[in-house]
Amino acid sequence: NMRDITELPHDLFLIVISHLSPQTCVRCRSVSRQWHDAFTDEANCLLLLRWNFPRCREMRLMLLSSSSSPEIANVLSPNLEAELVQFAQVPRVWSSTFAHVARRYHHLNRATARVVEKLDMAPSQNNVFSFWGVAPWNRYLRLNEKTASFHYPDPSWWYSQEDAVLVYPATKAKGDSPPLETTGHVYHVVDLSSNLEFPVPFDVRQKHIRRVRLAQGVLVFEWAEVLPYHQLNDREVVHRHYVSIFDVARHPSPSPTGHCTWTITFRSEFKLHFLGLPLNRSDRFLSAHTATHYAVYFWQPNRSLYQDDPIEQLAVWDISSPSPYRPSEDPKGHKRPTVERTTSLPAGLWSGGSKPSSSTPSPPPQDEPHSDLEQPRRFHLPQPTSGPVVIRRIAWAQLDFYGLRQRATPQLRNLSLDDRNLYFIEEEHRWADGQHSSLSPPRVHLVRSTGIPIIPSSPTTTAAAAAAASSNPVFGPIWLDSCGADGDVNMSFCRRVASPSSTTEHPPPPPSSINIISSSSNTENEVSNNNSNTQLRQRRQGSRSDRLPRWTSQPQSNQHDAPCWRHEDFPYLTVSEVVDWNAGVRISARHCFMLETLSVHVRPRGITVNGASLLRPSSSSEGKRERDSGQEAKRSREKEFGMRVAETGEEVNMWGELLARGHIAGDERWVVGEDEAGRVTVVRF
Repeated sequence: NMRDITELPHDLFLIVISHLSPQTCVRCRSVSRQWHDAFTDEANCLLLLRWNFPRCREMRLMLLSSSSSPEIANVLSPNLEAELVQFAQVPRVWSSTFAHVARRYHHLNRATARVVEKLDMAPSQNNVFSFWGVAPWNRYLRLNEKTASFHYPDPSWWYSQEDAVLVYPATKAKGDSPPLETTGHVYHVVDLSSNLEFPVPFDVRQKHIRRVRLAQGVLVFEWAEVLPYHQLNDREVVHRHYVSIFDVARHPSPSPTGHCTWTITFRSEFKLHFLGLPLNRSDRFLSAHTATHYAVYFWQPNRSLYQDDPIEQLAVWDISSPSPYRPSEDPKGHKRPTVERTTSLPAGLWSGGSKPSSSTPSPPPQDEPHSDLEQPRRFHLPQPTSGPVVIRRIAWAQLDFYGLRQRATPQLRNLSLDDRNLYFIEEEHRWADGQHSSLSPPRVHLVRSTGIPIIPSSPTTTAAAAAAASSNPVFGPIWLDSCGADGDVNMSFCRRVASPSSTTEHPPPPPSSINIISSSSNTENEVSNNNSNTQLRQRRQGSRSDRLPRWTSQPQSNQHDAPCWRHEDFPYLTVSEVVDWNAGVRISARHCFMLETLSVHVRPRGITVNGASLLRPSSSSEGKRERDSGQEAKRSREKEFGMRVAETGEEVNMWGELLARGHIAGDERWVVGEDEAGRVTVVRF
């Protein structure tokens, strides 16, 4: 006489609970003691977690920690390996893990914030900290006397999705650390999973921070000296600019109940520009870096009376080799290591030449005392290392050959690097206006990505390899991907985001960064906006290897594609987005000002979470989902970011809380942005 489902045979009980939603499974724990024991059983909760959230972070960590494949171990970053060690030594309570993950995806599914946290940032231009960001291009959107921002200034903080840590300028020291006024260590690294903060050993006093960026466990500060050292002309002065590099490493806790700790160690420092740059809104530079390389593009107005075209220059450094030498502490170069290398930016290249000027090796170090007028001696390092080395320089003549010279109407949005190539990401808009807007705008919206082979295959960790890389640069054909967003009969304005029900002459491209990526409870239901209904059915019948959780930063085939996500919902412009490729979660921030002139019913600008189908649909909804078109599925997954915090019930304006700097970051667990009061906002799901 069975009176309860918990009395069913175990296999039949699993079949029954497989049809329940995760929220229902958690609520069933409160029915009775028998139900609580059944729905908190560790094996059952692990199965529920695998069925409903196969791509969540906890499942990916479990899969990697239990895998012994050497191929997987070779592609993992050191910080991820340390997290796996910590994950393996901590005993997992899967009943609690399932409840936490279900709560997270419940808020993601409804695009509501569970809790909103604030981190106060140190005010700029005070006695200790000064952030003087690089000016963006003078371009904005204008239509019918209405304007909107097209470029945003760089934030003084940064979040790395690979490392899951945030770096920001704190207002006060944490714990027993000395006061910030004494050490100057204003920047802190925050582990958002444990809320532990670690100071960065970088003294910001007497410095103007131009940009900060964290990627692949490498923290980069681009900064300028407060005092100028050179008079450029009657009205402008030049400041020396440097790049300081730090390694941000995770270490597992020796205690099973502890949290991971972080160490921030100095790697190297080099001079960014051989002459320096003025602190103004005319001289600009864009940069990108990986764990081993750093690239920077300079754009400066030509101050010559005989030429109007701006000065453009590109340089790529190999930063894989550490060096204790700091050129900022040795302006005259007396202690510079004895490494044979060419000058940082030769005059021939700077004036537009295609070949570097000849340079002779430095004379051997002298042990005798010297004066300032004598040849400076070189400082012998305890361990001879090359340090940062320039491996490629490209002047405006070569940029013109590649079709990347920006001239007076720059379209460059940002740079991007991988292990072999440098990518120029360019963008132009029909409604762009301002000093740097194009004289011949595109029909709607143009985005383009151009890749140049830059990085040699062999490392440059020795002086001989560095000299060889500098004298024998890498050349090869460029890679180009562009989207003119000229539109089609369905008014999609982009071939990559066209409706799957439409017929086109060209086959749809592979899924890229512009797709609405959604991780359902069963990854067989994964929907990509540029797949047809037939392809959707084929995907659902795919092999099991295609449905296993992944751990890669982005699909390598589309990591550097043209950013079609900017115009995927035209006339809305996607300002910024967060894409957690491994979890299948995407959060985008869009705004539009054109509809304010055309319609009374205007959808307010907001932040959408493309995650309504993150949970596995019930059996009754699967048939309807099969009949829906791809565009309807996209709309059903898009949710307007909730205006109310779940735990407190407080109503907040999420756009004002996150998009003051036009930049958001994060992953499936949280979103990080900056509010209008200059504070870092962490929205947890």
